[in-house]
Amino acid sequence: MPVHTDEAVNASILGSMLEGGTYRYDPVDRHGPTLYYATYPIARALGAGSMSGLEAPWLRLVPAVCGAALIASLLLFRSGVTDAGLRGAALWLGLGAPFVYYGRYWIHETLFVLITFLMLGSAWRYLGTGRRAWAVATGALAGLLLATKETAVLSLFCSVLALALTRALCPVRIEGDRRSISVDLALGLCTAVLAAAALFTSFGQNPHGALDALRSMGEATARAGGQGHEKPALAYVRWLFIPGLRSIPWCGWTLSLFGAAGAAAAWRSRRDAPLPVFLMLYAFFIGMAYSAIPYKTPWLELNALAPTAVVAGIGLCDLCGRAQRRAGWAAAAAIVAFCAVLLGSESRLLCFSYPADPGNPLAYSPTVPDAERLELRVEALLAGAHNPGAVVAVVGPDIWPLPWYLRHCPNVGYWAELPDSPAPAVVIAASAESERVAARLGTGWRAQIFGIRPEVLVVLYTRSEAGLP
Repeated sequence: MPVHTDEAVNASILGSMLEGGTYRYDPVDRHGPTLYYATYPIARALGAGSMSGLEAPWLRLVPAVCGAALIASLLLFRSGVTDAGLRGAALWLGLGAPFVYYGRYWIHETLFVLITFLMLGSAWRYLGTGRRAWAVATGALAGLLLATKETAVLSLFCSVLALALTRALCPVRIEGDRRSISVDLALGLCTAVLAAAALFTSFGQNPHGALDALRSMGEATARAGGQGHEKPALAYVRWLFIPGLRSIPWCGWTLSLFGAAGAAAAWRSRRDAPLPVFLMLYAFFIGMAYSAIPYKTPWLELNALAPTAVVAGIGLCDLCGRAQRRAGWAAAAAIVAFCAVLLGSESRLLCFSYPADPGNPLAYSPTVPDAERLELRVEALLAGAHNPGAVVAVVGPDIWPLPWYLRHCPNVGYWAELPDSPAPAVVIAASAESERVAARLGTGWRAQIFGIRPEVLVVLYTRSEAGLP
C-alpha cells in the first residue's frame, strides 16, 4: 500500500527526532506527540537515524500492534459484558474493513481509539471496584488521549455525558464513600494533567509546548469547520452503507443489524448489566458529535465504530443464543461463520486488493502508484548522472508525500520557486507551478507528468546536458 500523505508528514517529524531534534508540538496543523514517542524506540531499535533510514513496514508496526491490542482491551469490559459478547465484538474489531485498513496506516487514529478503549475500561473498573489504582490509570490514559489528538475533548465529553445518562437510566453504584471518591478524582485529574504536560513539553525540553497545547483548542475549533475536508452530515452514513465500486459494505450493514439487536438486549438487561447501555450511549453520542462537525475523514468513524462493535457483539451473542435454543449449535455457528465470511471478503478487497483505488470508500486522498514510479525514475536518473552531487529541486506547495519517496536522494531540496543556485539537474514541479518553472528552465528540458494523489499531478523536468539519461 503506498505511503499516505499523512504518514509522510508524520515520518518527517519522526525523522527530525531521530536526528537528535527535540519534538516541538505544532498546534496549528498537527496532532499530539504520542504516536511519535510510541514509534521512536522501534525506529531506533531497527537502526534508523533519520527519515532516510525509515521503512514503511517499521512505522506500520505501531497501528498493527494497536489494532491487536484493541481486541485485547476488551478484557477490561468482562465485568459487565459476557465473554461470548466480547468474542463477538472481536469479530468486527479483527475482521471489519475499517479496523483492518487503518490498522495498516501510520496515523494517530488507531492509537487514539485504543487509548480511548483503555480509558473507558479503566474508568468502568474503577466504578465497580473503587480501587484507586484504576482512577490513576484512567487519569493517565486521559492525559495520553489529550496528547494524541485534540479530538480527545470530544471523547471525554461524550464519555461523561454517556455515564451521566447511564446512571440516570440504570442502577450504577460507585464503590467508596464521598471523600475517597473525591480524592480519587483529584488524583486522576492530576495524573491526566501531568501525563499530557510531560508529552507536550517533550519531557521538559520544550516548556512552551504546554501553552501550545492550550492554544491548540482554538486551532482545533477552526479546523473542525472543514479546511478543505468539509463533508455533509451524512457522509459517514454514505461511506458505511452505500455500496462502492469495489465491494459491498458488509461491515457497516452487519454492525447496524447486530448493533440494533445488541442495543435491545442491553436495554432489557440494563438493571443487571449497565455497561452495555453506557457503551451504546457513548457510541451514539460520539457518532453524533463527529457527524455534526463539518470536518470529516473516513478514519474518524473508528471512534464510533469501536464501541458499536461491542454492542454488536452483544447482539450477535443474543441472536446466536436464540438460534441455538431453537435449532442447535449448528445454527449459531452458521451465523458467526456467515458474518466472518462477509467481513473477511470486504476486508480482502478494500484492504489488500484495492487499497488506493478511487472506488474504495476507505481510501481518502490516497497516494497513487504513480508516486512509486516517480521515485524509481528519479533514482535511475541520479544513478546515471555524471555528477554525484546532482541536485533535485522540488518546487511548489502541494508536493506531499514526495518527501517520503525522495528521502533517499542525497541532494534534494524544496522551494516555493525555482532557485538560481544551486543549479538543479532534476526538477519536480507541482502542476500549478509547471508553466512558471518551464519558462525559467528554458529550452533543452523534457517534461514527464506523474500523479501523486487523485487529481494532483507533478511534472518531472530533466535534460540530457546534465549527464542524465
